[in-house]
Amino acid sequence: MRVFSMQAIKNSFDYLAGLEWREKVQTHCTFCDRSRFEESIVYEDDDLFAINNRTQAGLCHWLIMPKSHGWRDVEGLTVDDAPLVQSMIKLRKELLEQHYPMVSPTDIHTGFHRGRRVLLGDIYWPDTVSIHHLHMHVIVQPYFWLKFFKYPPWFPLMWKSETQVVQEMNETLRKGTRGWILAGVICVATIYSLYLRG
Repeated sequence: MRVFSMQAIKNSFDYLAGLEWREKVQTHCTFCDRSRFEESIVYEDDDLFAINNRTQAGLCHWLIMPKSHGWRDVEGLTVDDAPLVQSMIKLRKELLEQHYPMVSPTDIHTGFHRGRRVLLGDIYWPDTVSIHHLHMHVIVQPYFWLKFFKYPPWFPLMWKSETQVVQEMNETLRKGTRGWILAGVICVATIYSLYLRG
């Protein structure tokens, strides 16, 4: 087990204290510049990259991301992006089966840092995304203090698990389906009513 120094704890608090309450604008994306992480790539296909995170938060720490810069963070995902999220989760499963088949699922921590969201009017929750290019963290046997402070499952204002993302998309889809069914019923009823009058 790794023992954390006071410096590591201080670094975690500094990270939390340094969160910005306004829009952070990045003019250069690290994940769009392949030369910045070429040696860290552990998987690549036409749509996705998986790389070793430069700062490991556990036994192993990957970032899985789309090659496209089409999404800033998890807040920008919609139901239409479900195939992307599913492909990221599928890649996570494949990497774990290939590299860590004996590690228990309870020792895997997966999710996204939260992006900018409106709190009230022009006041926003802090933006906890360090690089504005959608990426999912997969941490094998996470170090306690880093999981607790930097990747906190207990703090939904800062972290959203991949399970939560999928559940929210499914709920939105169900609501949308119910809405379309209701609209269809209203449309049919209206047409039938006009037919009866007619």
